[in-house]
Parts: sequence; structure tokens; C-alpha cells
Amino acid sequence: MAENTESTFNWRREAGYLSRYAGSGVINTIVGFGVIFIAMSVGFSPMVSNIIGYAVGFTLGFVISKKFVFRSNGHVVPESIRYLLAFGISFASNLLVLRVALTYFNLHVVISQLAAAMSYTLIMYLITRHFVFDTTKEKSQTADKRY
Repeated sequence: MAENTESTFNWRREAGYLSRYAGSGVINTIVGFGVIFIAMSVGFSPMVSNIIGYAVGFTLGFVISKKFVFRSNGHVVPESIRYLLAFGISFASNLLVLRVALTYFNLHVVISQLAAAMSYTLIMYLITRHFVFDTTKEKSQTADKRY
């Protein structure tokens, strides 16, 4: 029975991360897409608009992820460096998907931006969850509540 409790505990913790990540993603998505579509409406290309939008969302995403999503107690400098690396990998995927969607599939720019954002979101979550942020404090606090 203790093994089942441990399994449930891990699921609940992961569900907490996912729900907070999704909620923070809504905020960052609204801000990011707002910037992207405003930039396109004033004449920037889809690629430049995408870069501008993600640049704006970078700092907001780091702060929200560190303080709210993963509730990290790690040091800001190492985590920000790892976050920058995670962002770079995720953003490269985003640009690749955007380029492929626009160039090879000739998808509408909005559909292409959405596909690119989905690739970014999935990769960024996986890297930040497992590599960027120190969640040791939250794990120990949750474990303490069990006993």
C-alpha cells in the first residue's frame, strides 16, 4: 500500500507542476502572441515578429516558472543560465517548425505560429521540469505533509 501512496504522491506533484505551468502559459501566451500579432500588424515579417514576441516572454517566463510553477529555491544565476539554454533549444525548435510550416506545408501564418508555439511549449516544459529548476524544497515540503 505504501508503494501506491508513493505513486499517487508523484502523480499529484506532477499534476501540480503541469497545472501551474499551463496557467502561467496562458499568461505568457497572451503576452507573447499579443506582441507577435501587433508586430506583424505594423509590418514586421512573421519570423521577426516571432523573435520579438519570444524575447518579451523570456523574462516573464523565467520569473513565473521559478517563483510560481516550480517554486524553486535554487540560485538565480545557475538557473537563469540553464533557463537560457532551455529557451535556446525550445526556441530553435519553434523556429524550425515555423519555417517548415510556412515554407514546406504552406500553412496560414496563424496556424504556423500555433504549431511553432506548441513545439516550444512541450520542449520547454520537459527541459525546465527536469533540468532547469531546483524543486528540492517543494519535494521535501510535500513529503513532510505525508507523515
